[in-house]
Amino acid sequence: MRVPNSMDLFLATLDYVESRWSDVVVLLSLVSAIVLPTKKTSCEDSKTVKAPILDMKSSPSPTSKVDSNKDKHNSKGTKDDSGEQDSEGPSKINLLGPLPPLPIPKIPTITMDDIMAKVQGLGEKISEEIKGRVPTLADYFTAVDVIRTELQLGDGSLYQTIISNMKDTSKNPEIQLDATVRQGNDLCAQEVAYQSARRKKMKKAFAKFIGVHESDINENDIPIVAIAGSGGGYRAMISSLGYMTAAKKAGLFDCTMYMAGVSGSCWMIAQYMTLGQRSFAKTLDHFKRSLSTPVAHYPSFIDTMLTNPGAAQLILEGIVQKYCKGRVITLVDAFGTVLGSRLLIHRDLDDHDEEWVDPLDFKMSQQSRWTNYGDQPLPIYTVVSHVLPSTKPPIPVTDNVILDDNVGKEAEEEDEFNYYQWFEMTPYEFGSEETSAWVPTWAFGRRFVEGKSVERIPETNLAILMGTFGSAFTATLSDYYNEVRPLLHSSLVESMDSYIEEYLEGMSRIHPLSPSCFPNPIYKLPDPEPEAEMFSHQKNIYLNDAGMDNNLPLYPLLRPGRNVDVILAFDSSADIETVPWFEKTDEYVKRRGVERWPPVSTTRAKQIEEQEGPREMTHVEVFHGVVSNDRDADLVNSDKSGAHKKPDSALGPGSDVHPITLIYYPLIPNDDYSADFNPATEIFCSTFNFEIKEDQVELLAGLGEKNFSNGLEDVRRILKETWLRKKKLRLEREKQEKRARKN
Repeated sequence: MRVPNSMDLFLATLDYVESRWSDVVVLLSLVSAIVLPTKKTSCEDSKTVKAPILDMKSSPSPTSKVDSNKDKHNSKGTKDDSGEQDSEGPSKINLLGPLPPLPIPKIPTITMDDIMAKVQGLGEKISEEIKGRVPTLADYFTAVDVIRTELQLGDGSLYQTIISNMKDTSKNPEIQLDATVRQGNDLCAQEVAYQSARRKKMKKAFAKFIGVHESDINENDIPIVAIAGSGGGYRAMISSLGYMTAAKKAGLFDCTMYMAGVSGSCWMIAQYMTLGQRSFAKTLDHFKRSLSTPVAHYPSFIDTMLTNPGAAQLILEGIVQKYCKGRVITLVDAFGTVLGSRLLIHRDLDDHDEEWVDPLDFKMSQQSRWTNYGDQPLPIYTVVSHVLPSTKPPIPVTDNVILDDNVGKEAEEEDEFNYYQWFEMTPYEFGSEETSAWVPTWAFGRRFVEGKSVERIPETNLAILMGTFGSAFTATLSDYYNEVRPLLHSSLVESMDSYIEEYLEGMSRIHPLSPSCFPNPIYKLPDPEPEAEMFSHQKNIYLNDAGMDNNLPLYPLLRPGRNVDVILAFDSSADIETVPWFEKTDEYVKRRGVERWPPVSTTRAKQIEEQEGPREMTHVEVFHGVVSNDRDADLVNSDKSGAHKKPDSALGPGSDVHPITLIYYPLIPNDDYSADFNPATEIFCSTFNFEIKEDQVELLAGLGEKNFSNGLEDVRRILKETWLRKKKLRLEREKQEKRARKN
């Protein structure tokens, strides 16, 4: 079918998307080519495999062509140990050229030939861009040649060192253990123990924060406070650091039980917990030293690999381990490798120019060193899996089964439904409340069958996980269109929308770039929960940046057992005036039956509808939860001055249900801080910008600090009110229990 001419406008927007992503994707293609041999290699037989050679598409010297012919002449077909014929001789690492096809989940296709042709040609365009973006090709090839030597598969090579370390129990003690799937949604024993230890550590800090004597505080009355940091690339990473820095200075951070993140906030939390040494000042210093060099700056990446073998080993081990175990490797893994070289390497420039890393920092489970005794809030990292109709298991049909028309109609309607399944990872477990299945974090990445691990391999590398947390570039075609749409003229948007509308459903199911792929922990799980049924039939699970569904990590904070009383949401999203995060959360709480969530979305939607421009926002907005079936209106808002308004109705004195209070901090300009700085319009604050100068880091982090201070007294009052309410309920409950025992 011929697509109307207006579709050409949409195709033009894809050109824009390609140019916007090119800086990142170019480096990803280089890293994929440099790091990964194209011939599958067994970990156990790595010593017997011939070393890979570089197949260069551009010659750095006049002799390259001769050498190339010589290599070709000497590359005779041989048989490997398995008896398979190797027609090309030694395995090769292709440096340049179009990207190889990437495996993606089986998904429905749409009849948009022009659009798909555009996507298919993306690899060739990347190849052409690479050739035009290498300013010093000869120097670059010289450096790559050194890396190639390090990645030979023989004894003593970096590759062989990584493979050998996979069997070293002193470096990877987890390989001595088998793992099983834990079913149910109770908190794991480690998190329950953490909660108890954290309450003891919070007691003194909480008394000081609300201004009472420590002896007045019962640990069970302390409100459970959680921080939720949004996604938004470096912008979210830096601004959430600013918010948490202010919370730390005010004494509130030491009263916090959980800190959850999406995408960029996950990056910040991971760095704070590792090389930031649990210090926001040191983490900020690391940002200022590391972020001024763009992620797509390949000379810096190569320099890191060459000058610090220890760092190179840790950075590359994640992708090498996936490769040698025959895992599905995507651009997300390459992105995580590059990102790790930038964010997980400490640059101590005061004393010397060397780089260092702590090997334990690359294991997520080792963050438990700082949580087991309650010294830090428990970090919660989030990802999502795109559930599509085609991924559902087939319904077995027998001759005796007859489906009536209504059942068939319901199944047809269900096939049109797709959604994102949320997963969380803490230092203790990985899993999903909706699937009611959990595995130890140190075992994530292993293959499981019927609830038991069938292999013992090292824990998944933190660099690989960080790439997964922030893999926004694996968005769907409809996400791409929505990204470009605001940049077009209004008349064009109206015209394009009318033609695109019929395709949006299909476009929302297609990921041009594959999400991150891992073995499915609940593959063939016996007696799975209904929501885990479809996942239990898949060998692999594909994980995306959680911001594709909701850019605030609110869902894991609503999990039963965590009993969160107050959530501080630091929202650094783009287009922050119109983001639908609370509407999405409202849908979730209705589906999961959460009664304590405040009715936020209705009033916000009404405000947007009544105003001609964007919704008017303040630096802090407060929403109280109520135990009620009426969710038609918000009960609390802050006025322009930030003054707190009490709700018209509240919980009755005899109620034993603790409602959730949401304190919302949007990242908006602050005239008291800088009249000229608006993160929504500054180019360096773009979600896809990966180069920020020192002064820009300080400016953005400072805005987060200032905005938090505007609502500090509101937070102090809310926590004290919540404490008094919980204390009163506890005393009444103890009085009733005492009376019952007496009777």
